[in-house]
Amino acid sequence: MDFAIALLLFTFTLIVYFSYTNNFQKEEQGDLNSIISDAKAISSSLILSGYPSNWDNTTVVRIGIADNQRLNITKLKTFKQLNYSQTKKKFGTFYDYFVFFTNNNGDILNLRGICGIGSQNILLTYNIKSAYYYQDPSDSFLRDFMKQTFYADIYFQDNNNDIYGLYGLMSNISKYGFVVLEHPLMSPSSYDQYKSSFENFTSTGGYFMVSGELVTSQSKDLVGATFSKKSGQSISDRNSTVINTDPYLAFNLGDSIVFAQAYYIQNNSNSFNFNPIATFNADGNNAVARWQFGNGTVYFFSDFDVSNFNGNFVNIIQDIAQSLVHGTCTPINLTGIPKQKLVKTERYLNYNSQVIKMVVYVWQ
Repeated sequence: MDFAIALLLFTFTLIVYFSYTNNFQKEEQGDLNSIISDAKAISSSLILSGYPSNWDNTTVVRIGIADNQRLNITKLKTFKQLNYSQTKKKFGTFYDYFVFFTNNNGDILNLRGICGIGSQNILLTYNIKSAYYYQDPSDSFLRDFMKQTFYADIYFQDNNNDIYGLYGLMSNISKYGFVVLEHPLMSPSSYDQYKSSFENFTSTGGYFMVSGELVTSQSKDLVGATFSKKSGQSISDRNSTVINTDPYLAFNLGDSIVFAQAYYIQNNSNSFNFNPIATFNADGNNAVARWQFGNGTVYFFSDFDVSNFNGNFVNIIQDIAQSLVHGTCTPINLTGIPKQKLVKTERYLNYNSQVIKMVVYVWQ
């Protein structure tokens, strides 16, 4: 009798176990099928134009980033700006997702400052070495951004033979691809000592961004332009107007910008493709400009601090910094994402006359 009861209990346990296991496997398979379906739906939506076809962040009904199989960089940037929870509702999914693009070698592309879009559980950074130098803590508007976004090396003040100051920056400048000087206020002796190093860095293909007063003395030449300070600093002297558009800078023609401090540049014969973007109303001097010096690109801003502007000026500068730096991003890291419920889809698009791959990860 005891044996029979034990056998019945054992048999019942096996039945319950296999029944539970079978149901669990069916549930797992059902979840996986649902994730696969949503991954296909998200990628299918993205390779279309979206709705309406000229959608923006207020009118979007369905998110699409391609027109006739060609990646629309404007729609991609708008997609990046949308709230993540909002995009999940637009895609009709409860699952997390991440979208990025690769070239034929499998490198993750930096497309106008975008390495990827989606869940914050995946972090991609720019594959470029950068540096940031500032002289005054009150003029350090890009310091935290450069450190957090580009993992930039930060240098401060102009101390003689200081590895953390201008001396340190210039000792390492050859290893950087992107350098930002915010109100550097170099001494004339430092300018004389480092002028050729800055120009070598830029002419060999470096990205160089400068704001504020370059040198404590007036009218100094660097990377194809003459840097000067306006004699007047009243509002009328600091008020400027956008006169030209720029492919990376989100200014509108006619925008008014009142800088906190008024500095300007004039191009000389060593620069080319010079584009005056904003000029001071009082005298027509260049308050914002872009040009090329050798194989490098230079941007100048009278100041990163503005007292009047219709928008977030610093955010626009941050956007241009990300858009300016072309190339690739760091490899994707899936650590912490459950692999048993991770689905990957791939689609091909045209971008700048090249075929690139759009990769979509979806997971639970």
